[in-house]
Amino acid sequence: MHLELFEILRCPYCGGPLELVESLFHRRSGDEISDGILGCHCCIFPVVDGIPVLHLQPNATAARDQMQAEHPEQALRTMVGLESEAEARAFEAVAASEASTYRQTVEALGPNFEGGYFLYRFSDPTYVVAEAVVRAVARAVLGDRRRAIDICGGSGHLTRSLLDLSSSPPVLADLYFAKIWLARRFTAPGCVPVCCDGNAPMPFARGAFAFAMCTDAFMYIWTKRQFVGEMARLIDDPSADPGAVLIGHTHNERTWSPSHGQPLSPEGYAALFETLPPRVFAESNLFADVVAGGPLDLSRQDSKETLDGDPAVTLVATGRHDVFVRHQLDANRPVSGEFRLNPLYEVEANGDSVRLRLRFPSEDYEEEYGACRQYLPDEAVVHRAALDTLPGGAVPAVLADLAKRRVILDLPKRYY
Repeated sequence: MHLELFEILRCPYCGGPLELVESLFHRRSGDEISDGILGCHCCIFPVVDGIPVLHLQPNATAARDQMQAEHPEQALRTMVGLESEAEARAFEAVAASEASTYRQTVEALGPNFEGGYFLYRFSDPTYVVAEAVVRAVARAVLGDRRRAIDICGGSGHLTRSLLDLSSSPPVLADLYFAKIWLARRFTAPGCVPVCCDGNAPMPFARGAFAFAMCTDAFMYIWTKRQFVGEMARLIDDPSADPGAVLIGHTHNERTWSPSHGQPLSPEGYAALFETLPPRVFAESNLFADVVAGGPLDLSRQDSKETLDGDPAVTLVATGRHDVFVRHQLDANRPVSGEFRLNPLYEVEANGDSVRLRLRFPSEDYEEEYGACRQYLPDEAVVHRAALDTLPGGAVPAVLADLAKRRVILDLPKRYY
């Protein structure tokens, strides 16, 4: 972690500022702290492999004790969740290699890590609509001058969409250390990872951000009222233009979902916002906007019947009127990684041509994300020479339509 992060970090329990406890074991190079202990008025917390761990769950307290005992490598094993010596050695071998991919590293984390979901994330329907909404709202409120935070952001797939919009590197906050470690290394390099608990107060100063978002996770938060209040606090800067809070893809208690969580009704979600005016959107309408190529209509006001019948809703809360308008989708967005074939496709060679076949990793995956068939074709035939140009920094003209349909994706380098 960089020393500048102290400007916005606060203890989640007493609210006090944090500082490096230099009397305890630590490793620091210039302005970067790789390992050590942070202290405030009430607690001490570990910094593990450059990531501050600002909660008191058992793994964090164990890692803190290991760090104090000058065993940073053991603290990393603890936070990543490696229980056996064999698991730890397998992960450390992969982590030590500069050639290792995201997929290989996820596999080294063991069968209990939800790697399959994340590997295919960039073409999931929930990601497709969330990315469009995130970029539309973030562009309006950040203006290349202010900072964003992605809360419960997993391994940083959507954090990646903020890298070119947030003035300072966006913060990625999540309880699961291994996920944000992956994000920093592969998915969203340049982001600032902070390990914290979404069911506790956020470990950041008031007004530290202009855009606070949480997607595909809010239905699993128990302390929803506190969470929304904290998001509003994080963007509360009276000296600046109003910011925005975005909660994307949160399940609707009035419909069924394969992974329901603890959802509320649309009006229940809206009632959580006490200081910001929220607007609730039926996600299926936003998804239809994106599949059609835009514009993304955030000026719409969906009826109660529409909201009640949608499996998931998106909420945007802000005092800015320029957010609730029709937004054009990014047409010429800069490449942030390299263009590659979507990992959902199998390749079957046939002379000078290649047949691509859509294959889901499981029946459960297909059931939950089968709406991707609205843009992903079941099959496609391409020239081998065109496909052989990938990975690359540009899409050949003959593959442009497949890129538009997300068969070809801008993926992080060394993704699979």
